[in-house]
Amino acid sequence: MITPPDLSLIFIMLCFWAVFFVVSSQIVKPLGRVLDEREALSRGARQRLEEARSALQAAMARTENELAAASVEATRERASMRAEGEATRRARLDAARERSQQTLARLGQDLDQASAEARAGLRASTEHLARELASRLLGRGLRA
Repeated sequence: MITPPDLSLIFIMLCFWAVFFVVSSQIVKPLGRVLDEREALSRGARQRLEEARSALQAAMARTENELAAASVEATRERASMRAEGEATRRARLDAARERSQQTLARLGQDLDQASAEARAGLRASTEHLARELASRLLGRGLRA
């Protein structure tokens, strides 16, 4: 006798393919889409991060260059102001020296004049004192 074929194998295969289709369409594919979207977001975020880093590095380099240029300009300006201040100081010092030399020359002339007047006065006094001393020593008056 022939036994009828076992339909359980076919039934199991049908159940397998039904479950496979449901799991594939309801779990695996949506999960794959979510993972793909997450990967795309991650790639986009990495790309924006790299762009931001590049922009930051460019801005830092530009800022450092501007800072270096400003430092050079400030150094130049400081040197210019120092030179200008030194020139002003020297001009004032030279003017003060000139005034003091003029004052010293005028005082020297005044001193020479006073000395000449004092010498003339001493000569006159000396002659007068010498006559007076001689007349007292001789006991008589002398003629001039």
